[in-house]
Amino acid sequence: MTTARRLMPFPEERVLEDAAFGQGMVPTWLHALLLPVWQVEIRADITEGEDFFLIDRFLERGLRHGALHTVDELAAFFALDRALVAQAVRFLTAIGHLRESQDRLSLTSLGQRSVDDDIRYVVTRQDRRKLYFEALSCTPLPRAHYDEEVVTLLSGDELATATRSDRYPRFTPIHMTSGFDRSALDRLKDRKDRARFNLPVALDALESLDEKLAFLPVYLVRGRDGLLVYGQAGAGAAHDPELSELCARAPELVNALDNEEKGEDADERVLRAARNWLREQDLDSIAPEQDDDGTWSVSLPATAFGENGLPCSRIGTYRMAGSRFFRLWCPEVTPRKHALLERLDQRLGSRRQVTRQEAEELIARLARQLRLEVPDLSRLRGGAGRTGLSGLEAQLARLENEQK
Repeated sequence: MTTARRLMPFPEERVLEDAAFGQGMVPTWLHALLLPVWQVEIRADITEGEDFFLIDRFLERGLRHGALHTVDELAAFFALDRALVAQAVRFLTAIGHLRESQDRLSLTSLGQRSVDDDIRYVVTRQDRRKLYFEALSCTPLPRAHYDEEVVTLLSGDELATATRSDRYPRFTPIHMTSGFDRSALDRLKDRKDRARFNLPVALDALESLDEKLAFLPVYLVRGRDGLLVYGQAGAGAAHDPELSELCARAPELVNALDNEEKGEDADERVLRAARNWLREQDLDSIAPEQDDDGTWSVSLPATAFGENGLPCSRIGTYRMAGSRFFRLWCPEVTPRKHALLERLDQRLGSRRQVTRQEAEELIARLARQLRLEVPDLSRLRGGAGRTGLSGLEAQLARLENEQK
């Protein structure tokens, strides 16, 4: 498996199908890009929120609302062992929630806030961590991009390997001409949705220690009405709304894509790829067609599919030709119905945990992709039984009995 393939462990065709039949776009280009990301190491006093331990919650509420002021009063009121209460008080004092003066306990401002919000706030002084900012606008990246097991940020040798000309798909890095805007750190303090961006409850005494540029692999789909960005975290099944909006508002990126797409030989490349593919299938008597929306397709007869031909599941799917693509099609209804069953079996047949709503949404999307009326579960179950798709038949039977 190549480095490029490891970067995006899902095919480009899946992205095109979601854009076209999940989001209602007419896709015209698909670009494999490396978006610039600032990795900023910061040092700050961090306030984070945690769940209370049960005893700690009661003790702090007793101090806040119960007019209790000593270990003995707390132990007596809550009928707890005095040693256990004393241990909890020492812990709450150590994390800055309690203070003791003249043998009387009281909550600090941090402790009072914790009780009022029912969140145990903990302050870590001089904490060091990395924050990620999309570099085109210095906007913080959502939490999903911090999962190192899913998301790959490239730099150095990794970047050089990913952009080698013998790798496919070939990723194009978007380069920056300006440095990190440190005012982006100040703007973090005003965000109300910190949890979405992997930010703590509060950042104080904040300073930047290091700023490095890395690159995030994405697929960017363009159509006449806008663009959609698909990253590793979505596995190709869902676009990234934040990155899509940011890229649409980045003039340097949009201009770069416009310049790349002006090439006069783009359609010729699609035609050449489609003709080569048809020749490999011994179908060179068929000519590619350009649809009214400007996209290309190859319309094949029903005889081209089946046991001795192409799988019916290929009907309605895309084949890449560089940054462009063409779609495989069959005008006859019966192969398209078989395609619906086969695609549904691939998606549902082996999945045990799927709801009726999820299944019906998938069926409706596949029907749009294949230009069919949306069938109900009973009809599909009968079709699965007649075509020998026993796993799908059993899955559909279970879903029929599930309440909507």
